[in-house]
Amino acid sequence: MGHGRETRATVPVSDAGGSAPVTDHEATMRRTDSQYLPTLSPVQLELTRRSREVLVREGLLTRPPGCSGVPRHIEKSWRRCVGEQVPTAPEHIDYREPDEILPLLRRAALPVLERLKDSFADVPVAMVLSDATGVIVMRHADLRRQRDVMDRASAAEGFDYSEHSVGTNGIGTVLVERRPVLVRGPEHYNTLLEDLTCAGTPIIEPYTGRLVGSFSLACSLRDVHPLMTVMAGDIGRQIETRILEDSGERHRRLVAAYLSLDQVGTGALVVDEDSLLANRLGLVHTGPELHPLLWQFLSERGPSEPARLQVPLSDGLHDAVVEPIRHAGKAAYSVRLLPRRAQGRPPGEETAGSGVVVPMAVRDRLHFHDDVDRQLGTALRHRELVALVGASGTGKLRTALRVLRRQGAEDPLVVEPHLDPGWFAAARDAAADGRGLVLRRVHEAPHPSTAQVEALAGTGVPLALTVDLDAADDDAVGMVRRVATTVRLPGLAQSREHLPALVQGMLAELPGPESGTRFGPAVWDRLTTWPWPGNLAELRNTVLQLARRSGGGIVQVDDLPDELRAPRRSLGLMESAELEAVAEALRAAGGNRTRAAAALGIGRNTLYRKMREFGIS
Repeated sequence: MGHGRETRATVPVSDAGGSAPVTDHEATMRRTDSQYLPTLSPVQLELTRRSREVLVREGLLTRPPGCSGVPRHIEKSWRRCVGEQVPTAPEHIDYREPDEILPLLRRAALPVLERLKDSFADVPVAMVLSDATGVIVMRHADLRRQRDVMDRASAAEGFDYSEHSVGTNGIGTVLVERRPVLVRGPEHYNTLLEDLTCAGTPIIEPYTGRLVGSFSLACSLRDVHPLMTVMAGDIGRQIETRILEDSGERHRRLVAAYLSLDQVGTGALVVDEDSLLANRLGLVHTGPELHPLLWQFLSERGPSEPARLQVPLSDGLHDAVVEPIRHAGKAAYSVRLLPRRAQGRPPGEETAGSGVVVPMAVRDRLHFHDDVDRQLGTALRHRELVALVGASGTGKLRTALRVLRRQGAEDPLVVEPHLDPGWFAAARDAAADGRGLVLRRVHEAPHPSTAQVEALAGTGVPLALTVDLDAADDDAVGMVRRVATTVRLPGLAQSREHLPALVQGMLAELPGPESGTRFGPAVWDRLTTWPWPGNLAELRNTVLQLARRSGGGIVQVDDLPDELRAPRRSLGLMESAELEAVAEALRAAGGNRTRAAAALGIGRNTLYRKMREFGIS
């Protein structure tokens, strides 16, 4: 793509595959309007480099905005980078597996880029596609020298090229500005990119206006082509056209399924990975968390034939008939809600005056999980001593306290026998005063004896144990099984359908205005796909932190901790089981990774990779 030498003339400016020509003048101007040429003179290059260095070295107050001599969008980007303390030569750029690309973007972009590879053969230019977060998901550079330049700057699949990661560039700055951007040589904030010129354009979903990614062309300063910006914009438009065509057919089929389902006269929902349709009766069960919650559930457990299932909605679990909708190999489901019987309503729900079924606060139940709640209720009816079993953070102590409150013990004594040599005397005194007792972490050595637990149970005061049987020795396991009924609490990764109720219950416990905190739809996307290795304890800490910071406002993605901010792909059943096994092995090994790897029968490097994949620290 250089001046002064012959280049291939086959690079298309329109989609030879049949996409519609540009007919909207404003759309064309949005893609191509730029008052700046793609090349800079040697003097301009040096002045631009100096302007950037002065701003980085001396700070934002050195000169007022508009005095740097560079395009306005470049200076704005530089100032954002300086304000966020982005390094000009980062030693490390975040990486994630590039197969985590939005399916909608992959389906639309692949045919376009595959067709263009031949046109760009032997041309010193790289085609780069990113997702909406700035992670490069596809890159094609035919010439070795072009690939080497890109590789030296980690401009390859999987690397984070958002503006807050590498500074001003033709990917991250495009995503911030949401418009075409040309970045020439030292206009790049990262010094490793100074020899490149990049023309980028956003990729926007036509139906919704949602930003789904970016496309850019990158070449060295000596190979710049005057039509570079036009070509990048046209390729981005081709990808958007394919998104429109795909979305149009998909939405037609979804609407047809919805119209058919709406005739049944009950709550009706139609859902796929990108959208959700609901009729009037279905709307009463919706909220910003519904789509990620329901889609996560159906993507893991959706049937291949019509089936009756309990599905998670914003106001709790509902019986429904779920049926797959097949079109172009993309999964989608219709959900027909079944009427609730007054006598058969699950515990923990009540009917408001409007007739809408709403969930009661989580604290009014012994446990949020129906099976666990039922097991605990049965044990209490038969006056059995309960041992709460589960991994760290699953809420054993809180559940034990609920069990004791249900038995009338409002001020129980909580003791940890392995930490307090005088625990038995203290527990005996508390029992004599009629207080309830929680013996916590009884698997830790030295653990209580069977005789000690039986003696305390014989006083008649409410008593509960918490124990991690997987970490217990044979003596502790034998003691617990001799004296108590065990009820295992599930990890949060296996109970994501309960996330809305759990979050609402945690917020309800807070004082105003923090109790009024709400989460935006994109935040629910992150919450429902995060593996929650710390279980309920991690969720509670996250919710409390966000509520304090928001002060009762709406939490957005930028408010989340770093590890939650990036979109994650949903875990399937096998991956969820694998996550649970890794977390359990680490917990049983007391965090020792060598022992955990040996217990799992895998190497340490494999364990480290799995921990990174599942977000386990």
